Amino acid sequence: MKENYFLDNNFEENDRRDIAFQLVNALREVVSISKKMNQPISYEQTLDLLSDFSPETYEAIVPLMQRKNESDWVKYFKEKADALSTDENIVSPITIINEELAELKKITKTRSDKRFLNKRVRDYENALDYFSPRKISEHKILNRDFYLAERTDFKIVETLYEDEEHKDYRLDNNNILRLRLIHPDRPEHIIGADLIYEHLNTKHKNVRFLHMQYKTWNNKILNFKAGNLEDQINKLDNILCKTGYCNDYGGKRIGRFYRLPYCCAFLRPTSKMQNSDSKMVSTGMHIPICEAKKIMETEKSLTKENIKGKNISYKIFDELFNSNMIGSRVLTFDEHQKFYEDNDLLDNRNIIRIHAQEIML
Repeated sequence: MKENYFLDNNFEENDRRDIAFQLVNALREVVSISKKMNQPISYEQTLDLLSDFSPETYEAIVPLMQRKNESDWVKYFKEKADALSTDENIVSPITIINEELAELKKITKTRSDKRFLNKRVRDYENALDYFSPRKISEHKILNRDFYLAERTDFKIVETLYEDEEHKDYRLDNNNILRLRLIHPDRPEHIIGADLIYEHLNTKHKNVRFLHMQYKTWNNKILNFKAGNLEDQINKLDNILCKTGYCNDYGGKRIGRFYRLPYCCAFLRPTSKMQNSDSKMVSTGMHIPICEAKKIMETEKSLTKENIKGKNISYKIFDELFNSNMIGSRVLTFDEHQKFYEDNDLLDNRNIIRIHAQEIML
């Protein structure tokens, strides 16, 4: 069994937390694209899906994200429970909170004018949520569906995955979303949470795809020399843009019909997780790799200012891809297979975190 990066204390906790947050954002985007939603699902719902899709990853990253969001009251109840516990009797923080919360609610039941007491009630309730076991949403975002795994006529997916673990989910339109989470085999390969999203049409036997590279930026600034961002941008440019996947079959970026250029590689900056007791938030900017590369040639960093007019917001990105307005040109299954073979992109040594295939039957 491979070492779980998110549990490896040889790496800085803040780095592991940032990458965990990138992973959650990538999975959130997968659901947004596949469900054709105007608004992305919540982070809570995304974690619900992750707990079903990859329980071991879920168990590893949730404590990282929770520790960042520990309020002073959470720390207080942890310490109090620890102080009251003995070898024979372990006291739970939930027990202490419920006792103190019951007393507070009794006092404030009919007194809305007690502002500070009512605020304390909310603080205690938030702390209680922190310690309470996470419950899977009653309304599932996606339903599990295993029948594709047993089909013998769907060779393209089976060949690509080569028996690697994946899970299938039925979408509202009866399409299938196949998810695969790849764990790189060596720690030095952990560099970000990447996503490949593909539309596979089994009737017409063709494929479209887009690739996204997730990176954490500080205060809306992403230094090109940080980590290996420059190498990653050049790699995506080399395997996608320069080899023609951003062109139509005539070699043009914009074809005969009205649409945006055939952009299929994007840089996706994400925010760091915020300070204690804050909500998880992230920017929704998608910068075409070609535009990021142009900026990299003249600037030291990517900033909110220098990407103005050069990025696609989350509000329309999913709709544009689903409408065939962005993404690669349509590829045959043979071309699709050759693309992966030529670039060895499904090898565990590469940095694909989530590989998502929406399969249209």
